[in-house]
Amino acid sequence: MKNFRFDLEQLLRLKRWREEEAKKALATEVAALETLKGKLLELQGDLDDAWSKAPGNVGDTVDAPARLHLLGYARHMGGLISGQEGEIAEQSRRLKEKSDLLMKAMQERKVLDKLKERRHAEWRKQRNKLEYANMDEASAAMLRRALEAAPVPASGFTAPE
Repeated sequence: MKNFRFDLEQLLRLKRWREEEAKKALATEVAALETLKGKLLELQGDLDDAWSKAPGNVGDTVDAPARLHLLGYARHMGGLISGQEGEIAEQSRRLKEKSDLLMKAMQERKVLDKLKERRHAEWRKQRNKLEYANMDEASAAMLRRALEAAPVPASGFTAPE
């Protein structure tokens, strides 16, 4: 009997390749999201530092121009922070898309893997049946040869004429 050969092996390889590509794309999106979150934390830290080191917070005197400058900086940083939050939301949406693509690719590959396993099990079953049939045939042939080679025992009985 021929060796097992899965006719859809090329398609299975393609599905595995697509799954790997989807994993790489997802990893890229996760890294981009982490970078955006790090940038957001950095901006928030800069704003907190600016507020904590503001000139009016140290003593009783209030420096109006410095306070106005600080408020302008805070407004600017607030805009940057809200823009960064928007980018994070957009990146999260892209991450969800890539995750969905990966799940779909994994399911498609898994379906073909299961089909391959099923076909291989069927092939093994057929091979085993054929091997048992060949063994039975060989055993029967050996027994026939043994019977043909064995001498016929002489008995006291003679055939009627």
